[in-house]
Amino acid sequence: MALNSHTNSPAIDHAFGFNSNVSVHTGTLSELTKCLEVELEKDNGEAVNSRTLKRTLDFLRTSIGLDISSSKQPLPMSVLKTVRLLFLADLRHSRNVLNLLAPPGKAGDATMEFASVTTIPRDLDAADLIQDLCESLALEIDRSKLNMQSRLLRAQQDHSVAESLLLLVERTNDEVSRVLQEAFGSDERALADSFRSMTESLNKFRVQMSEQSTPAANEAMYVYLQTLSFRHFIQHYPSHLQATRVLGEIGQIQDEADQFCMAVAQGAQHYHGPASRVFSLNTHHYLLLEHPDELCALVVKATGIQTTVRQLQGHCDRVRSLLTSYAYRSFDCTGRDAKVLTVFDVVAAFCSFRYQQATGMEYKPYWFGQTDQGKSPQRLFDKGLDDKKPYQHQGVMQVYLNRFYEYQAAFTNTLGSYSSWMDYQMAALRAYQSVIDLKDICALTAGMSALSFHCVDLAKDLVIDHYRNRG
Repeated sequence: MALNSHTNSPAIDHAFGFNSNVSVHTGTLSELTKCLEVELEKDNGEAVNSRTLKRTLDFLRTSIGLDISSSKQPLPMSVLKTVRLLFLADLRHSRNVLNLLAPPGKAGDATMEFASVTTIPRDLDAADLIQDLCESLALEIDRSKLNMQSRLLRAQQDHSVAESLLLLVERTNDEVSRVLQEAFGSDERALADSFRSMTESLNKFRVQMSEQSTPAANEAMYVYLQTLSFRHFIQHYPSHLQATRVLGEIGQIQDEADQFCMAVAQGAQHYHGPASRVFSLNTHHYLLLEHPDELCALVVKATGIQTTVRQLQGHCDRVRSLLTSYAYRSFDCTGRDAKVLTVFDVVAAFCSFRYQQATGMEYKPYWFGQTDQGKSPQRLFDKGLDDKKPYQHQGVMQVYLNRFYEYQAAFTNTLGSYSSWMDYQMAALRAYQSVIDLKDICALTAGMSALSFHCVDLAKDLVIDHYRNRG
């Protein structure tokens, strides 16, 4: 059934538009279909009816759990306005809008590259579509709620809600790790046990909305669309993490790294060990520049892959970009002179890129309706080194970050706690998803904040219990 919208007809002021001046509180699906007949003309002359809206109604059920069972059923106008908005967007857009916006796992694969209103969107067309829909839905959402969302998430300029949510999760995870590592220090077993305990707690943690607090349909859809890329990330991350693991044993380089640090110190009475944070983004490259053979030997032993100095030199720009991301993610550091890097960090970054170069693992960024991006992570990573377009695909960056963290853990003899730490992060993501499933702005913002505090408090309680039991 092909429908065409009137492209030249004047705007119609009726009760079913979000910018309407008509004040009506309830209506029926039958009334909406009659209104749509005025706005649309059909090629075959068949009347618009509830069957015409079936795709839209099915999408509302799978996305926000809204089930409309009867065309005669009185419904809040927020429901009918949302139906009309989505139906017309799907009709008028060149893409299959409802498939694009479907929940991950219900239509298509989950992806880290889902389009969102972001600093540099992966898919400008889809990002603009989502932004337009959200702007329409927000017309009848209390402005104080939207402002509260921005304040609690500390949304940065040009960052989407989904990006702010992910940043909040990462910051919370970093704080949890800091609390436990400061308490347990080099006690690898206690650290691993603490992460496992937190994982068990968060696997049981789920938030549910009371029936009395069901949000209006436009608000539920607004939250759903704003958080859709975060949903994709949550679902795709565990499988991506598994796919990017380092295969084979990682070589132990502690003794060689310590000797390397002595050589770097050039005979000084005191020197810093390979785990000391004495290098910055502006100084780490001197390790390869002044000690190329020694650094190359560390990479060879760690990866088990024959490597030349020239091959490492070819990765210098990539390593700088990866370490820049690591410094920001782990230390909230953007200053290039801040001493947040260790010898182990630098070696781990070179290992990550050399491993990929040697093994040639394929990764193809995906989103619904994508153009072909290619499947070489290294080639895709290099596109993000362009100063004019400094954008990295999320999944591509994670290919190198995941291995960087794994090498880093092997060098510091913390693979056990690292594995438990990754399990904790995935349990935390599932808990955060239960919050965004509420589809209510107040519940979302308060719930995300409360869950973040809860995670940090869990870590602090574990530390207190540990010392109490020791006493």
